[in-house]
Amino acid sequence: MLGYIRRRLVRSTLCKEDFKRVYRLLDIPAIEGDCGALCGHRCCQEYEPGVGMYLLPGEELMFSGRERWLRWSYKSAKHHDFPESWKGLVAFVMCNGTCPREKRPVQCRTFPLMPYISPQGQLSMRLDTLTGSLICPLVSNPERHPLKEEFLERALEAWSILIRDPLIRDDVVQQSRKLDEDESAPWRGLFT
Repeated sequence: MLGYIRRRLVRSTLCKEDFKRVYRLLDIPAIEGDCGALCGHRCCQEYEPGVGMYLLPGEELMFSGRERWLRWSYKSAKHHDFPESWKGLVAFVMCNGTCPREKRPVQCRTFPLMPYISPQGQLSMRLDTLTGSLICPLVSNPERHPLKEEFLERALEAWSILIRDPLIRDDVVQQSRKLDEDESAPWRGLFT
């Protein structure tokens, strides 16, 4: 069954070695100390029923699919909020308790940052205000909890590798436009 599902997943041009390199780059804390101590490790557990993380195309190669600490499901890309270029299934994982830090997916390793591609095509890293504002003190109070410069540099390098895959790039562009819309939303004026 797992082989059948894996054959139907959205395909990546990246290989397992690319993901291993990205994981190594992102194997660094975001701040000095344990950021989870600030929030009770909220983003490293199912803080709300059904909360999880989708894997990037090709990232499933980093997992056996039989991890006891994960629950797996597969979503049709066309029935969810993924770019039109994504054809097939997308792996979605939810933690059973707290995930082992050394095995967490790319987007968990990057959090509280998200990749951002400007309308001119320039990659940078931004605080993930789309999902992090309500759960992460690093997003809600960045002046009090500054990110390590090395973390920022490594996250940018990692995403530079990842967006070589056109599908991942399409997803980053789509999320970037959502961030643009969110930042210019009228409700944001309530907080200034």
